[in-house]
Amino acid sequence: MPSCLRCCLSFLHSRRSGLPSPNSSLAGPSDDAANTVPPRLDFGFASTSRPLRAAPGKDVFHPSTPVNQVDHPNSAGNPVVERMVHDFDSQPSQASWPVIPSGIAQSNATQTVPDTHDFPQPIFLASPSDHTYSEYHSAPQSVPAIPSQPPIYPFDQYLPQPQRRSQGMFYGAHDLNVTGTFVDASVTYNDTPTNHFMEKLLEKTIPGAEFDSSDRDPPPRCQPGTRLAILERCLHFIHTCEGKRKMRWVVGAAGVGKTAVMQSVVESLELQASCHASVFFSVNGRSDGTKVFITISYQIAAKFKLYRQLVERMIVGDPALLRASMAKQFFKLIAEPFIHNPQLNGAGRILIVIDGLDECSNPRTQQEILRLIFDLCITYPSSPLIWLIASRPEQNITSFFARADVMPVYEKEEIEVDSDDARADVGRFLRDELKKIKEASDSVDQWWPEERDLWKLADASGGLFAYAQAVVRYIGDSTIASPASQLSDVLNLIDDHSMTDVPPEDHPMAFLDALYARILSKVPPKIMINARRILLTLVSDGQVGWRLVPTNFLVLCNWLGMTPDEAYANVNHLRCVLQIPTRDAAHRECLQPFHKSFIDYISDSTRSSFSPNVRYEARQLMAQCAFRVLNEAPDGIDFGDVNYEVRYGTMRGGLGTGDKISLTWQAGAENGWDDNETRLSMYKLAIKEVIDGMQRRDSAFQSKLCVRPLITLFEEYSHYVFPFDQLRELVFDKSRRHEFMKLGILNQMPLKAIVISTVFHEIQLQFRCRATTPSDPWNSSCKHKRRGKWGERDDQDWTTSFQLGRCKFCKTRLQHQLGNWKTRSPYHTVLTLFTSTGDCCVEFQFVDPDDGMSDWTYWFWLELSSEERNKYGSTL
Repeated sequence: MPSCLRCCLSFLHSRRSGLPSPNSSLAGPSDDAANTVPPRLDFGFASTSRPLRAAPGKDVFHPSTPVNQVDHPNSAGNPVVERMVHDFDSQPSQASWPVIPSGIAQSNATQTVPDTHDFPQPIFLASPSDHTYSEYHSAPQSVPAIPSQPPIYPFDQYLPQPQRRSQGMFYGAHDLNVTGTFVDASVTYNDTPTNHFMEKLLEKTIPGAEFDSSDRDPPPRCQPGTRLAILERCLHFIHTCEGKRKMRWVVGAAGVGKTAVMQSVVESLELQASCHASVFFSVNGRSDGTKVFITISYQIAAKFKLYRQLVERMIVGDPALLRASMAKQFFKLIAEPFIHNPQLNGAGRILIVIDGLDECSNPRTQQEILRLIFDLCITYPSSPLIWLIASRPEQNITSFFARADVMPVYEKEEIEVDSDDARADVGRFLRDELKKIKEASDSVDQWWPEERDLWKLADASGGLFAYAQAVVRYIGDSTIASPASQLSDVLNLIDDHSMTDVPPEDHPMAFLDALYARILSKVPPKIMINARRILLTLVSDGQVGWRLVPTNFLVLCNWLGMTPDEAYANVNHLRCVLQIPTRDAAHRECLQPFHKSFIDYISDSTRSSFSPNVRYEARQLMAQCAFRVLNEAPDGIDFGDVNYEVRYGTMRGGLGTGDKISLTWQAGAENGWDDNETRLSMYKLAIKEVIDGMQRRDSAFQSKLCVRPLITLFEEYSHYVFPFDQLRELVFDKSRRHEFMKLGILNQMPLKAIVISTVFHEIQLQFRCRATTPSDPWNSSCKHKRRGKWGERDDQDWTTSFQLGRCKFCKTRLQHQLGNWKTRSPYHTVLTLFTSTGDCCVEFQFVDPDDGMSDWTYWFWLELSSEERNKYGSTL
């Protein structure tokens, strides 16, 4: 044996004898091909083509920096060399590998050390094909380009420091053949997982968060044939996304079906991903966002042997990683393995699904999760990780996605509640589910359900799957009654027939109620104080769109006396049930619920604890706001040539300028909306609220403050909706008429001024007399009804209403009575309510001259010209 070779073998033997026994380490293939040379990868640095040398006086390995392509020890302290195989598909199977003791190379092997750099290098591992997940193994393998971008926070704090590699004892040798058996102490092979490693990793995950967990069985899925367009777009994105844009945000209101979409994507046979992991957050025990990345890591490790080996070595080398910060766990367990390992990077697309991000318990954690994913996408665009994230439009999430720097990395998929596609899908869902209920029941006939009932259910559901699901659950519950009777309950509920006698847990909407209750419970108590004031404006008349909802959000906030900061702080927790305009659009868009069912829920005290009497509370709030505005503008407003029209008629300009109406949110002139428009809108709302209150005979709206604007500030009344009867009842009430006469609201007018042809609206008649009256003045030909008491031996006290054009008998009698009194006493005065519109109300009262006992009182509205009004003392 040549002396040089003896020296080399003697040195090698002395190195091995000084090392401890080999222990478990990462597996690697033997040097099967004698002349196989691992390729040198380009990381964007200038190639030096120089050998690696260990720094004098320093170790050649660092356990804390396993990403370096250096010799570093395994858990037993033995050096480990990671290698990369250039052509993964061409490698022999595990069964064909030579069996080599740890650290022993074949006698005829020739080892070649590639050139490399003095910069941090990735881990290079070759994994046997039968150890990989089946989907991964079937994907075509290639060595992708490795990104050369410099990392940005938070990755840079975890990047390994530059190290030098040992040259090896054959450095610089050439034309050298080695025969016989020798030991290379720098190599240790191990393919045996550490006992209980996966069990320990599982303990740190979110229990039941995976897509096929028994905790979620059966999970929500899209009904076959529904959500096809959304599913197609999501699957297409997963298959085709490139570069930085590797995140898709699926956003929609509560109950719109986001979780079903995410579940169906993961289960789709058309999903083109070599591996996937999923986290389905829920407030029911799956809300700890700090464990999200360990949960994802565990699922990938369970499917992907090569990835498991990397993660196991990291955690065995640094057990504290399991309780490290989210940023460190994300980089070490998710980002680093895929950006620094070509075999993982080239393994095909890996889908990571995060559903219900808004149900993660901590809003800061939600944003941290998004920020880390964003940093990965923007910094390492060649990463194989594809992110599909679903959430409600909560403020802290929408604000993140609204950032200009975030927009390049994601696409938005918004699931709308009331779109045509959503309505069609809900209709299909209802039809299919009711068909299943019918097939499982023997108590319904073959025609059940009727087509019109299906249409009514679909129309009430809109595009809200949660509503449809609640309906199906109730109809199909065999413990209550029959499907037909339960469908009837739901239809009655749709028709606004209350079910106050039904316990909350048995209510048809119990499932949906639980969802809404959970949303409201997440609003902090301090926030709820003002948030409920905003909600009350949506339910004040018991239906959406009737009161303040048509008013833009800017006016609404001023109406409630809230600054924009206060308003958005109050509604941000309700973004999943409310459509909230942005600040730029607040002057033209309204605040409104995504679905009427939310308003129905908070309006029903038997279903919700929101308020014991929500309508009364809402009316009190509305009255407070209206009176504030009226007190700040007691003489009306005058903004020049603007539209003063309201629901009850058209107002006219008053004596005041309106600038005393205080504003808490001033409009920007650049929006095409000025503060006078805000004040005008507020004043209109105040007048409308007063008339609404008077129409329902609310005692809060029967003061001088409410009456005077109605009789002085209108140019024209809408005869079909203005509350003529309620205004008449108020001002002519015997207990208050003297008060209104003193205030100048009631005046006197001569009887001769009444012209019967100018009378409009219904005429109110009250008749009173003692039982001794010889005859009853009621005529049997009258079709209108009378109310009160009458009889042969009783005192008569009754009222009736009639129109001149519909009751000839009553019209003729009134004309006769009025003519007689004009002839007898033309200057007899009658009590009159003058208004600025010319529509005036008269009280014509007299004792029947024939019997001297019967008391007749007529109230009717008639038209008077401005000249006539001035002539008889009106100032209007």
